[in-house]
Amino acid sequence: METLYDVLVWLHIASWATVLLGYVLVLSSPRINGLMAHGLSAAWLLGLVLVAIASMSDDVADPNHAKVAVKLVIATVAVGLAHGTRKRPAPNPFAHVVAALVVVNVGLAYLW
Repeated sequence: METLYDVLVWLHIASWATVLLGYVLVLSSPRINGLMAHGLSAAWLLGLVLVAIASMSDDVADPNHAKVAVKLVIATVAVGLAHGTRKRPAPNPFAHVVAALVVVNVGLAYLW
């Protein structure tokens, strides 16, 4: 179970990196692109799966539920903004907001 958990953690990190890469690619004319929207959805879903595995498994340390709750709220807002404003033409100021939420979420993951 620990190996599966580790693989999913790396996929989760790759999903967040995909979102930031998608943002960097459209930085000159900001908009929400497919990399950002789908990367956010994947990261959100993988995060839920990781918390479920950590809660059920004896091999993986139990998650910090306060941290998970804060990160889940931030990620849910980012996913909602990304999918809700994806059809807006460039420049889409919500691309900056989504990228900022991602940076905050990643920062919380490593600093908390």
